[in-house]
Amino acid sequence: MSAARGGTGAEAAGTRGGGLAAPGAGPHDGGLAAPGAGRSTVLVEVEQPLGPGLDFERDAHGQLIARRARAGGPWFGVDRAALVESDDGSGRAVPVLVAVPVSTHAGARIEAVLVGGWQDGARTTLVAAVEGASVPVRPVLAAAARVGPGATWIEADEAERIARAAQLRHRERRSHARIVGGRAWDAPPGAPIELARFTTPHSAAEYRLARLPPRFVRGLEDLLDDDERLLHWVERPPVLEAGLLDRIRGLDRRAALLALTDRQLLWVVDHAQPDQYLSDWGVDVELIPVERLLATDVGEVDGQLELAVTSPAGERRYRLPVELRPEVEVLRALAARFAPAEGSSRPRRIYELERIPFDEEAAARFGQAREARELLGALPADPDVLAVAYNPRRPGVAEPAALCVRRDAIELVERRRTVRVELADVAALAITLSPLIARMTVIGRELRIEVAFPGPFADRVAAVVRLARRALANP
Repeated sequence: MSAARGGTGAEAAGTRGGGLAAPGAGPHDGGLAAPGAGRSTVLVEVEQPLGPGLDFERDAHGQLIARRARAGGPWFGVDRAALVESDDGSGRAVPVLVAVPVSTHAGARIEAVLVGGWQDGARTTLVAAVEGASVPVRPVLAAAARVGPGATWIEADEAERIARAAQLRHRERRSHARIVGGRAWDAPPGAPIELARFTTPHSAAEYRLARLPPRFVRGLEDLLDDDERLLHWVERPPVLEAGLLDRIRGLDRRAALLALTDRQLLWVVDHAQPDQYLSDWGVDVELIPVERLLATDVGEVDGQLELAVTSPAGERRYRLPVELRPEVEVLRALAARFAPAEGSSRPRRIYELERIPFDEEAAARFGQAREARELLGALPADPDVLAVAYNPRRPGVAEPAALCVRRDAIELVERRRTVRVELADVAALAITLSPLIARMTVIGRELRIEVAFPGPFADRVAAVVRLARRALANP
């Protein structure tokens, strides 16, 4: 609605002259004149016709059929409608009174021109008119709009601004509604998958999440952003019985999951051997931002498939059964799309790097609040520091340490030394999510930083890993 604005009869007779009818006058006497040319139109849908007419229904072929007459009482020249594809801020469409020469029917869509509206506190009712129709006087419009005595009349320009904002709000709400349950990658609960997959935007990989072991899903929940999209995943089943040759070769018998999202490649592996414990001991996860992918290749080593992933800081390899080649090839092809093509440029996502405030309470739980302050010094206040994770001294851990994530590096801070790995030299990030331990590992080109935090710190360590992954992905 950005057309040139011209003065109309509606403005001259109604908004400037007051539009009050003389006592005993009909609903159109002394009211707003029909809108003229020069204003943009809006589409409204009638919800409640207020005058006599015909009620229409659709037959089996979608055709409109009048089945009954609607008597109605005195009619004031307007029907109640709603602005199509609008949102008043509460999820409902913006109400509109539309002036028409004859009363229409529920569901009728009308192209009309906004001539003003009523503002009653936080509630707005717009007024529109179809071309050629006269607009009733304001007292009649106020009665039809059911506004209170303190309501104020707004001009046509303000009505158009409100309509534009409501339509923009509707588009934003509709786009956000594609994220079901707050996570774009999480399949919606309730409806059967066979039906839901035709009405929601999830990928096949997201619909198949229910097939995964709960420990794998928990790992994804801890490391995926809410609006992240899961593109494809391949599950490696556990090897419950291994032959002598497999044991000599050092076959990894643990179950694993290779997952690709629009932001990262994840290698999720059981923390414990399949026949070692009856309990769920969590998972080990290694991840690489897709912005770091240079090449992917699938080969065969010792009777197993090996996916080689190349980044600027080196190469990582992941093994899966050879019978999973079709699924692995699909994932490889999808991952290859993120690799930069020679001689071309592609848009690149820039992540917001919101700092994680240092939580002194974690150290205080171990009686080491002062010790943590002495170790960290001015690090928590350094604007270049995004997050600091303190690892307390405890049985089995003789000295405290801290992991510091900067915009350009990750540091291991100890009493006697600080080990620094530049983000440009990081090949992958890894984390162990287990009830007893939350280990974060930075796999660099030449150096490797590893800190084993207490298990209850897992959620905080996972947040640090997510932040480090975003910093690693940014140029």
